[in-house]
Amino acid sequence: MRCVPFAILLATVAALVYFSQERPSTPTPAEIIWRSALPGCGAAAPRPGTESQEPFTPAVIDCLSGGRERSGGEFALTSYTTEGDPIVYYLRTAPGTNDVEVLVDSSQDKFGGGPGWRRITCTIAELSPDLLRDCMSRY
Repeated sequence: MRCVPFAILLATVAALVYFSQERPSTPTPAEIIWRSALPGCGAAAPRPGTESQEPFTPAVIDCLSGGRERSGGEFALTSYTTEGDPIVYYLRTAPGTNDVEVLVDSSQDKFGGGPGWRRITCTIAELSPDLLRDCMSRY
């Protein structure tokens, strides 16, 4: 009978050690590292607990839309998980297309499952904050 409490203690310690370790970082895919550089449309990283402001301001929408007519555009938006881990969305537009490419970096999300990087493509004829959020939600 003395072995039962010891076995429970041992199992508890093993579980704590296992779950307290950070998951190994996911290497950044080559398609992300070697992506074409685009003119910057800014970045937003509203911290949790602060008053929420619209990250897709008219200036950001104009820059991304204008990028379709010029040499492209990229906007970076950082959101935070409940635990405070950052997830970065890179929204990209390219000349001559209605596609919006969203590169999602969740490699620092310690409790999230799934890949550290994901690529989403949405076709949006006229950019708006709601349509960009809808595209991002496909993550």
